[in-house]
Amino acid sequence: MNFPIDFVVTWVDGSDPIWRKKKSRYDGSVDTSKKSMNSEKAYRDWGTFKYWFRGVEKFAPWVNKVYLVTDNQKPDWLDISNEKLVIVDHREIIFPDYLPVFSANPIESNLNNISGLSEQFVFFNDDMYLTAPVSPSDFFSENGLPKYNTALSPIIPERFGTGNFQINDMEIITSYFSRNEILKNGQFFNPKQGLKNIVKSLLYRNSQFICGFWESHLPYPLLKSTMDLVWEKEKAILEKTSASRFRNPSDTNIWLFKYWQIASGQYAIGNPKLGGLFSLDNAGSEFWDLLNSGKYQIMCINDGFNVQDEEQVMKEFITTLEKLLPEKSSFELL
Repeated sequence: MNFPIDFVVTWVDGSDPIWRKKKSRYDGSVDTSKKSMNSEKAYRDWGTFKYWFRGVEKFAPWVNKVYLVTDNQKPDWLDISNEKLVIVDHREIIFPDYLPVFSANPIESNLNNISGLSEQFVFFNDDMYLTAPVSPSDFFSENGLPKYNTALSPIIPERFGTGNFQINDMEIITSYFSRNEILKNGQFFNPKQGLKNIVKSLLYRNSQFICGFWESHLPYPLLKSTMDLVWEKEKAILEKTSASRFRNPSDTNIWLFKYWQIASGQYAIGNPKLGGLFSLDNAGSEFWDLLNSGKYQIMCINDGFNVQDEEQVMKEFITTLEKLLPEKSSFELL
């Protein structure tokens, strides 16, 4: 491919006393109905972030730049002189009057404001690990379109979930694209989507309305120009999300920009076996073996809400990552 691809990752050290003090100044402004959306889990740091960088260096050495988006923080072990690394503070991408923010939604909605960001980039949450080699073609087509696997799928309302954001995203999508346009452009019945996704889409294709899109919870290949376009069309709504200091039911999220690619047909179909979503809630020997096996190229490992013995699970998690990625990366200080 003859175009650069950047990676963008967001990170917060929830144990940082300076950051916690700043957050505590605003905690009281969150009403009771919204506190469940802003649990401490969202800010928990398991000490595994260096393995994210090790995975990038080992399994995606072709990446152009790595943009680390933080709130005036950086890991103690990070070598900021690395030529591929660019640290981006929230102040550089979000309107100052909205800061500080303690929600991913305003941060992720403003990634297109990163100075120097390539047109094609891949956004990672810090729990999305590369666990086997990936290539540019896993994320983008030869002509630069992002690759996704998707399906028609209902939005599931869950406590601590993303249902509110997805509804808001889809409200925007369906105001620009008709049901027939989405069915035509979405490529939902292409065999490359995989049998499970095709079955999902068949179940919901006769619905009167587009009920939502299935989400893989894997890294998001995106186009900067698409984010710019959606901002141009829906500035008021995206400004409202940007001003949400904490997660708010009225927010949109980063999936809006992915959904736009799908609804407009400006995407290519990816590999349905590229990766998967996993939880540490019930992590045991089978899961640790799977993580170390290389079966999946990408694993999103959610720390869950019901980890029984956090200290033991954290120890086993780090031990397994150390087996998979034992060598320090050039992103780490010697």
